[in-house]
Amino acid sequence: MNPEVDPCQEFSQFSCGGFMSKQEIPGDQATTDYFNILYNKNNEAIRAIVEPSLSKSPPPPSDTITKDESNASQANLQKLQDLYSACMDEDALVKVGRQPISDQLQAILASFPPSSTTTATKGFDTPDHKEILTKVLAQLLKQGLAGFVDIAVITDLVEPLIHTLNLKESGLGLPSKGYYKDIKIAQIYEDTIAQMFQIVLGDEDVAASGQPSVGSDVEQEWKGAAKDVVGFEAQLAAIGTELVDQYDPIKANNPRTIAQLSDLVPSIDWTLLLAEILPQGVTNTRPIVVQSPQYLTQLQIILQATTLSTLRHYVRWVAIKGLGPNLGLPYRRPLQFLKAAIAGTSPDLQTVRWGECVTVVNTNLGDMSGHFFVQEFFKGNSRQSVISIIDSLLQTYAQAFPTLPWLDEPTRAGAVQKIDAMQKLIGYTTNGPNVASSISLQSYYSNLTISKSDHFGNQIRYAVWDKTREKSLLDQPVNQKKMRDPPQTVDAFYDGQSNHIIFPAGILQPPFFRVDNPEYLNYGTMGVAAGHEITHGFDNLGKNYDYTGRVKNGPDGKDHNVNGQLTLAEDIADNGGLKQSYRTWQSRFQSDPSGAIYKNFKLPGLEKYTPDQLFFISFGRLWCSKERPEWLLQLIRSNGHPPWRFRANGAVQNSVEFSRAFKCPENSPMNPANKCTLW
Repeated sequence: MNPEVDPCQEFSQFSCGGFMSKQEIPGDQATTDYFNILYNKNNEAIRAIVEPSLSKSPPPPSDTITKDESNASQANLQKLQDLYSACMDEDALVKVGRQPISDQLQAILASFPPSSTTTATKGFDTPDHKEILTKVLAQLLKQGLAGFVDIAVITDLVEPLIHTLNLKESGLGLPSKGYYKDIKIAQIYEDTIAQMFQIVLGDEDVAASGQPSVGSDVEQEWKGAAKDVVGFEAQLAAIGTELVDQYDPIKANNPRTIAQLSDLVPSIDWTLLLAEILPQGVTNTRPIVVQSPQYLTQLQIILQATTLSTLRHYVRWVAIKGLGPNLGLPYRRPLQFLKAAIAGTSPDLQTVRWGECVTVVNTNLGDMSGHFFVQEFFKGNSRQSVISIIDSLLQTYAQAFPTLPWLDEPTRAGAVQKIDAMQKLIGYTTNGPNVASSISLQSYYSNLTISKSDHFGNQIRYAVWDKTREKSLLDQPVNQKKMRDPPQTVDAFYDGQSNHIIFPAGILQPPFFRVDNPEYLNYGTMGVAAGHEITHGFDNLGKNYDYTGRVKNGPDGKDHNVNGQLTLAEDIADNGGLKQSYRTWQSRFQSDPSGAIYKNFKLPGLEKYTPDQLFFISFGRLWCSKERPEWLLQLIRSNGHPPWRFRANGAVQNSVEFSRAFKCPENSPMNPANKCTLW
């Protein structure tokens, strides 16, 4: 806090001024905030599990732990430590050099004719060329490397208990389409591609040094190839759908048959593509949900004008960019410089290796590492306390709907029905796999082979295992009880297709939640976060799903035109979450002013503030952050969340209760006369 600042003038500075003055952004990071601080803390906890010198052995069999469970726990820990150790062995990565990625490139490009025959050939209408394009695309997809399209298994938008295939646009190497118009970044990107081409595909001495030779014919050759790649991606960016439309479930729901896809993009053999990427025994009998038919129409035009030579370079780059981070440091250094340029961080201060390897563990074996995290950091009555907060908020929302004059009766009834049906997933997944069970986790990951001495191979095997597992879901009903992220994740979610709010154990930690905190703190942070996610069920996107998770053809009752800006859904959720969390806490506080049931005791050093003020101060601390300008630009270009300072100020500017708590004069900056109230 900075108590010298008037909260009615600048609430973000009042609640976060101390954070701003004391916290420094680490040199290898683009921002710092309480989410990142907790993320780093959780990563340190995972490190203490997977780093052999720091780790503790699992408990032996006992009255509460069977021998089979104990053995599975020990085997799981060994698997985690093998994955981590292979990643940490930088000497081994440097020793194997570029050979692993060279082998992968050879396999991916196996269907291509010799490069000397493809220089000027354009179009993919001939059967041979169509087969080349299709098989190359399939090779990428099977390893989790999406080219200009990606195919994934998703929950069907109309039948939320059924899986279906989703075809979406992809293929950009920069974070969003706007970066291709940034001359500085586009040039850095092109230089990076040329350097990586020369390191991975050029002279072995150059590769080992990590320093591309300057002025050579080889350098000029790869510079030309890089220019082709960036030019091709810029064309993809130009036809790309705006993010706000990609998020819209109505606009993104365009079922198409194989025949219709063949009409849209005849350059791809869609029947062959599915045969290549679907596991043996898995078939697709339903139309494929296309994110943007318009993108596919324009993609066909681009493919018709693209040479096989350019496509070869592009496919190489997709593979190198995706697999390059798994190489030794000399071979991946240009990729790190590119990442630093986009984020605005120092290229000389890279993330410590253990941090990168913990990320690998959380990506490859997240539920398995999450098992040990939950055992240590999500104990006691944490789950029940969170459920109590969420249930109280759901009750407040149900009571609020009848008071909203802009809702007609059918819409109001539908909103109440949706609230009544809303389910909670708290802490960790208990089904598919059960994170609490070592035996369940061992079975779930049994087909994923991990080597203690082959980091690159581990990542290839994981990608193939993950894509095979995902595509195998096509023949199975949707498991609505499975969290999409591991327990140590620092985030919360609303899933419109299952009508679930999801809080992993990773975010249910201080400073966002503590069982023993007074309620005005927990409701100001975790309560607001829960309200935020609940409100997503009724924002400009969530309103398209009914209480079962089905996408509706159109809204019930009155329809209201809203601003279609990218951050609208988050703005609505921020405002609604703050309002309803405050109402819920205030109701409990007023019903028990003595604190006999609900804890609302004063904290030392904060006695001069009222409980109402402390609620809002707790909320403001959610959004304390410092950012580099480059990161803010990336947030604006490619993220649905507004900068965090505006999230804090924007929500309280629309809160009558905030202005009352701090006695803000009317028309002061944080108390405008005109306020927006939706939920």
